[in-house]
Order: sequence, then C-alpha cells, then structure tokens
Amino acid sequence: MYIFMRHGEAVGVDVAGSDEERWLTERGREDVELVAMLLPVRPRVVYSSPLRRARETAEIVARLYGAKVTVAEQLEPGRFSVEALQELGPEPDSVLVGHAPSMWRVVSALIGGGDVVIPAGGAAIVEAEELERGMARLLELVTPRAARTALETICPR
Repeated sequence: MYIFMRHGEAVGVDVAGSDEERWLTERGREDVELVAMLLPVRPRVVYSSPLRRARETAEIVARLYGAKVTVAEQLEPGRFSVEALQELGPEPDSVLVGHAPSMWRVVSALIGGGDVVIPAGGAAIVEAEELERGMARLLELVTPRAARTALETICPR
C-alpha cells in the first residue's frame, strides 16, 4: 500500500515571495493532521518534495507516526511521474507528499486511467505490488472535509 498525499493548504506566492518558500496555513496544518490520523497504515517513511509546504506536510505526518522524513527531488512539481516514482522506489506502506497536478496524474496512471483529484491536504490510498501503469487499485480517497466529519462523529466536541 502507498499513500499519495498532496501538501496542505499554503499561503500564496504574493505572501511567501516565491513558490518554493510557500508555507502551510493554520487550516492547512489542521487538515493534514486530520487526514493523517485516518491513514490505514503506520508509515515508517514519509517521502517529501523539497518545497517547504510539502516538507511541512511530511513533518506533520512523520511526527504523528514516529516516521522519518526523506526529501526526494523526484516529488518536485513538474518532475513527478510514474518513471520518477519508480526511480525513487519507495518502500511499501509509505507516504509520498507532493503537488497538484502531478500527484493526480501519477495516481490516475497507476490505476489505469480516470481523473483522481486529491484536494490540498488530502490523500489517495493505493494498493500495488508493482508501481507500474495500470497495475494498482485506488482503495480510498481521504479528503480533509471527510476526515473532519469522521473525527467529529467519533469525538464530538
């Protein structure tokens, strides 16, 4: 199983000064933590794009599970592809934190088509023995909204 997670909501370029330095908003941090709490595996490794917002997302997930963060250039926006994923060779039950739209395209290619859209802070849970086009199954899509609803149902305030 592999978890493909899009970084949480981040400030705009106008605030951060550059795309690389955009950081998570408070809402983005909350969304990532809520979604991470519902992951079906306990990851040992969280792979992250080098961009700040992705690293911050990865750190939240890693802290929750006691996992290590590995920064991977293969997850950079515009570079992430099925081939880059294969080059990275992530271990099973890991989380990969990246960006739209490349994260969507890779998940869609792995499951053999469709248009899987992962919202900011959301995660696609994919089952695959091999990281090849059309060889995986999308098990679930966890959105921040669904995570918030689920956790409020379980633990009402």
